[in-house]
Amino acid sequence: MEPFNTNQNPVAAGSQMPVSPGGEPKPARKPVGPIAGAIIVIILLVAGGLYFYGAKLNSKLTETPYIPSDDYVMPEGSMPAGELQSDTSAGLPPQSNSDDVNSIESDFNAMNMNEMDSQNNAELNNI
Repeated sequence: MEPFNTNQNPVAAGSQMPVSPGGEPKPARKPVGPIAGAIIVIILLVAGGLYFYGAKLNSKLTETPYIPSDDYVMPEGSMPAGELQSDTSAGLPPQSNSDDVNSIESDFNAMNMNEMDSQNNAELNNI
């Protein structure tokens, strides 16, 4: 039996820690490069996603809707672009151009609400 191991090579004896010249094992250094690289890639992906999301939002705002001011009067007989040229094509009876109360009431009374409800329900079912 050997009371004292005289082997000066710890790697051969089974230890995997390198020995410094002072005889103490050096602590293992963990690499920081892969962690830093992963963080940089994640930051770039988030920045790219925000860039494309902002571009998508900005493209929706390029066309502003036409909203006439209160003092603007359209020429007689003209309709704004995009509107139906006839109320009858929308399922409404012909309406007068007057804005007095009696004309509005007569237009409202001439409207068939059941037909309008059935058209609305048909449109909602198509969605």
